[in-house]
Amino acid sequence: MAQITLADGTRPFVELDPTIAKDDIEAARVCAKIVSERARDLGSVGRQVKETVAEYAKRWCAWREGRGLGCVYDDRALLSCHVLPTMGAINVYAIEHDDLRRLVNALDSAARRGWTGHGNEKRKFGWKTAMNAWSVVRAMFRDACGGKDEAIRVLDANPTDGVAGPDVGVRKSKQYLWPSEFMALVSCERVPLRWRQLVALAVYTYARAGELAALEWSDVDLEHATIHVHRSLDTKRGQGLKSTKSAVARRVPIEPALLPILKTMKETAKTPRVIEVPKGHLARPLRVYLKTAGIARAELFLTDATRKAVTFHDLRATGVTWCAVRGDDALKIKQRAGHASFSTTEGYIREAENLRGGFGEVFPALPAELVGSARSFATVSQNCETDPKSSQKQAEFCGGAGNRTRVRKRIAPASTYVSGSLNRSRARLPAGFPVS
Repeated sequence: MAQITLADGTRPFVELDPTIAKDDIEAARVCAKIVSERARDLGSVGRQVKETVAEYAKRWCAWREGRGLGCVYDDRALLSCHVLPTMGAINVYAIEHDDLRRLVNALDSAARRGWTGHGNEKRKFGWKTAMNAWSVVRAMFRDACGGKDEAIRVLDANPTDGVAGPDVGVRKSKQYLWPSEFMALVSCERVPLRWRQLVALAVYTYARAGELAALEWSDVDLEHATIHVHRSLDTKRGQGLKSTKSAVARRVPIEPALLPILKTMKETAKTPRVIEVPKGHLARPLRVYLKTAGIARAELFLTDATRKAVTFHDLRATGVTWCAVRGDDALKIKQRAGHASFSTTEGYIREAENLRGGFGEVFPALPAELVGSARSFATVSQNCETDPKSSQKQAEFCGGAGNRTRVRKRIAPASTYVSGSLNRSRARLPAGFPVS
């Protein structure tokens, strides 16, 4: 198959001589040149491809988006980055097993290298990304032969059936906080109060970031100590409310230690939302605040072949693990976490049973300052001026002091974060990040 340019500027795809071997590139080029010249003479092509995989993928994503599926954004990214460069130009009506096997081989090769793309377009690539891309491909061709919408059904059989998917690599260990680390983080006065409240809510409610962002006071029943988790907000792109990840609403019992915090937060609330969750990725700020609180456990900050640095989602995993350590019933844990499959819950239970002995007290009483009013950063700055040690630490976090610009940075430390260690280069936190 080749893409040619006609006199009117259009560039249709045309099928070449089917007798040409797929690995005979030179013969394909010669054939493409002949077909191209003939098409320009005639002004059209005789065997034009009706629809390419790339064109169908665009229609398919739009169809899924119309159904309200929240995963379409990520599906588009996986298709455009890892699938369509390999098979986007192929006629979707003539897709073959060999075409899909070439895609799988390309995904496996990228996973073994650890990256995909070239030059400035290079990006990290692992076996899980390969599996996610393959899952999207399988879903697309499943709908192509069995979708409810007649316009989406273009095939009689699923071409992915019988094709082995990408290789599975080493599953990286899950990260979670020990109770002592959690207490150090939520007790650290140098971490903004709203951020500490966000961490406490994420751990004690086992909710995802999007679920916390959509949580309103009308969903919190303080009298009966329950929280109704029934929707989620797209925190990365702010595209409105949607159902939870598992599409199942659930009621979560409020941990006794969290109840007084929620009562005070509700009394001082100025908006219907329980807490504002900033847009964008929260992993890097979380790691910065962990270091700010003096938490330096190496595996929380390392990503390699067997480990992954802690993310905001791991705060939810922390709460679920703590439930298992406490000995909560497995079915209750599954319901509270909103797991679609019990096998997901089993992973947390096995980890908890292995480490229960020296784990420490789970869901400890929260520090009293979490229910108080947030101190202004002007007060923080004033304390730094009177305390040499505090001033030195603040300077490390904010870039030092000594002129008007640096003083402003010291007053608003949440506008910057440090990648790696606290005295390295600075970069901005996500827009709307809580600073008080």
